[in-house]
Amino acid sequence: MAVPDRDLPTHADGRKATWFELFFDLVFVVAVAQLSGAYAHHYDPGGAAVFALAFLAMWWCWLGHTFHATRFDDDSSSRRLLGFLQMAATALIGYGASAPLGERAWAFGGGIAAFKVLLALAYWRERHWRGAAGLIRVYATLYAAQAGLWLAGVVLADGARGACWALALGLDLASPWLVARHTAAVPPHPEHLPERFGLFTIILLGEGMASVVHALDHGPQLHGSSVVSALVGAVLSFGLWLLYFDRVKGQGERHIADAVAGRRLRLWAYGHVPLYMGIASLAAGTVALAAPGALTVVSGAIYLGGLALAGVGLVLLGRARAAGAHG
Repeated sequence: MAVPDRDLPTHADGRKATWFELFFDLVFVVAVAQLSGAYAHHYDPGGAAVFALAFLAMWWCWLGHTFHATRFDDDSSSRRLLGFLQMAATALIGYGASAPLGERAWAFGGGIAAFKVLLALAYWRERHWRGAAGLIRVYATLYAAQAGLWLAGVVLADGARGACWALALGLDLASPWLVARHTAAVPPHPEHLPERFGLFTIILLGEGMASVVHALDHGPQLHGSSVVSALVGAVLSFGLWLLYFDRVKGQGERHIADAVAGRRLRLWAYGHVPLYMGIASLAAGTVALAAPGALTVVSGAIYLGGLALAGVGLVLLGRARAAGAHG
């Protein structure tokens, strides 16, 4: 039986992340930790490139789930079922993250393909909301096309696989612009969405502190390089927390009422890409540089590159906040 059209639900004041969403975020960060661990053992330019591409592909899955949830999720049993299936897909992605372009490419690409199918299904189920047809149509089509590209990359040879997955990733990067004209009509929740981003930031910084412990445990006994690496990692984790939550206030509310506010939202969301990538890269570097003699010109440059990425993200978030204050 067809579900009658209904007006879009109003944003509930003070909406908070649900226990289910917290569970989802933790499962997702397990996959990120798996990728970061693999990067720590291949801490070189090639490893950095694989890490960057895989991280972007993984994070955009989280982003797709988060934007859907902030608009439509009512914590119902049917939506939880989809969420559990997405967690299972995330676990497969995490298994593949240790060799996403190598022997476990089937798991990495297959997990992302499954996740995208579930996102397309999630949006298709929302088609009864009056006024959201345009946004739902774009997202459902986008995720279905990406699922096909990721699945095609699983079965094709290396060159064709790279082309398919690069195109799928390109669609991810372009997705905020593809739905830009629908953002004000179906805005994300102004409190809930920033909270989800803030919670994910905390979890990644927690992974940074976990890397501090791994660095100290690097070998049968403490040595100078592990202590220095751990101290630097801890100081940077503390500093990034202060800058994100106290300085640029990345967790601040995001009210979307017009196209200008929509542009600020995109700047804010894009700003998290280098920030998150930088935090995860620094965590991997803390472990990689803990071994005696691991610090070289190349490895040091990669570590500083992660710090620079985090800095760029913070600058973009600061600009998004300043634009909001003067908009």
